Amino acid sequence: QGNTMSKELAQEREIMRMHSVPGKILREFVIPAKEYAGLTMKEGQTLRLVDIEGKQVPDVVCFNERDLTEELNLGNSLLINKRRELIKGNVLYSVICNPMMTITGYSNPVSYAYGPMCSEEVNRIRYGIAGTRNCRDNFAMALKGWGFTARQIPNAFVPFMRVEVEADGTMEIKEPTSKPGDYYDLRADMDLVIGISNCPQERNPCNGFKPTPIGIIIYES
Repeated sequence: QGNTMSKELAQEREIMRMHSVPGKILREFVIPAKEYAGLTMKEGQTLRLVDIEGKQVPDVVCFNERDLTEELNLGNSLLINKRRELIKGNVLYSVICNPMMTITGYSNPVSYAYGPMCSEEVNRIRYGIAGTRNCRDNFAMALKGWGFTARQIPNAFVPFMRVEVEADGTMEIKEPTSKPGDYYDLRADMDLVIGISNCPQERNPCNGFKPTPIGIIIYES
């Protein structure tokens, strides 16, 4: 069992390093399927999210570490960037329009920035099932050390998530196009508290109906 475990870890590490990291790695770990992480980042450091098995989306929220009432605001981000689909060079802004994170690179450009995350309540309405694992509860657990509750979590930025808007204006969640090793880089533009939910949704195609691990690399140039 030990050899099998070490082989799996070696394979994960190989996938996480499939694309070169342009800087010094400060921290590296894997968030298991359906789980979460809370961490801090200093201004100038970069968060790299790596899809280890493919078709997995990580939800990301952030707060100003020096003033936790200043949170990510995707409405401001879309308005200021003048885009619905954010791309390299675009900035994620706070509720008072300060730059929080900049998209600095990716191997797959697809992301989602204009809707809420899954929650127990949304899942119950959409799928008729109570008590499901969901991103909102994941964030509450990831960020409880900073005093946050589920209702205090802003909408998340979601690398790799594929949502298509149809001609009649309806939105449809599609399976991600991300493959094993695909990465998405976000640079901190201030000292941040970061919450990551490795999305546990398995009742729509956002994770290919099968949640899998996400790799995390924090590096500085």
